[in-house]
Amino acid sequence: MKAALLIIGGVTLSGVTFGAWYWLNALACGMNTTGCSNFHLNWKDWETLRFFLPPFLLGLGLIGAGLWVWLRP
Repeated sequence: MKAALLIIGGVTLSGVTFGAWYWLNALACGMNTTGCSNFHLNWKDWETLRFFLPPFLLGLGLIGAGLWVWLRP
């Protein structure tokens, strides 16, 4: 039960974080006054990634901890 909660919590946290970062990139593209012909994720923008990367990595850590608890003999 503990492993399942850790995995579900980690997937939820990582998914919400990635979704928020995707939404922020899409919003920035839509707010561009010259138009936005093609949308892409800005992986080089560390100004915003520094806020989104820690919770995403924490979610991955929770998934790893859940798998560790689940697969531990």
